[in-house]
Amino acid sequence: MNRRDFLTSVSIMGAGMTAVSGIPAWSKVIENRIPIVDTHLHLWDRSAMDYPWLSGVLDRDFFPKDFQEASKSLPVSKMVFVECGRRPEQYLTEVDWVISQAKQDPRIRGMVAYFPLERGLEAEKEMEQLVSRGIVKGIRRGVSEELLESTDFLQGVKLMGIHGLSYDLNITPPLMGPALDFVRRFPQLTFVLNHIANPDIKGGAQFDHWKRYMSHFGKLDHVVCKVSGLITKADPQSWTSEDLKPYMEQVFAAFDAERLVFGGDWPVVLRAGSYMQWAEVFFEYTDQLSDEEKADIFHRNAERIYRI
Repeated sequence: MNRRDFLTSVSIMGAGMTAVSGIPAWSKVIENRIPIVDTHLHLWDRSAMDYPWLSGVLDRDFFPKDFQEASKSLPVSKMVFVECGRRPEQYLTEVDWVISQAKQDPRIRGMVAYFPLERGLEAEKEMEQLVSRGIVKGIRRGVSEELLESTDFLQGVKLMGIHGLSYDLNITPPLMGPALDFVRRFPQLTFVLNHIANPDIKGGAQFDHWKRYMSHFGKLDHVVCKVSGLITKADPQSWTSEDLKPYMEQVFAAFDAERLVFGGDWPVVLRAGSYMQWAEVFFEYTDQLSDEEKADIFHRNAERIYRI
């Protein structure tokens, strides 16, 4: 499907989000037998590593069996584990732990690991050690405006290209400008924009700024957008699909069907709802797409980008 036809589908999708058929959108996904790749899965074991940021509903252990229970109604065929903010020095421990968890649930096919890219060329051997684990397909390292201009950090990013790794970029709207300049420096590297750049859906702050930069990112062929994390950026107590609609519309307008992927963000999603509640929003919004577009967004793009 060409770009014009896809945008036409997007406009129909937005209109259909308010329709009530009485049939859960996720049940149609099962009926159509389109596999799902969840590109954003978190799991952790507090006895194995330290996670200083955990609190509230997340301050407990989460294992594959917990995700299996939460997602059992969906045909999730593969998952990509994303680093979970353990203490930085424990990043290899996390990789080895994920490998052990993949033995319990072989659907865990890839991992986006943490790596201290700011160490630059000095960390080349450590990166080789990371890649040798096999399961690692990409890196996620939080950034600041200062870090994005660091020579050592930029050298570390260059090393990623040598090893065929993608970069999961987790930013907020104030960083979108500097991040766009950064991404343009590495046209041969695939960047995956996490959580649609974390807009303030609850308060609506900087919406025009976010929307404008999403359009800029969408024009770069080496940038992919991960549709995830929306309900946790909305009001966790009272969000509705209508609150998310303007953001979904902009994402699907800015990126074509070959550069969008689904992310469940489990269990962080529990801060605002269940895994299936978020899945229902996503599959309701994409219900009017063609089977080919759904196949791209639901699994083929993720399989290509993360090489799983």
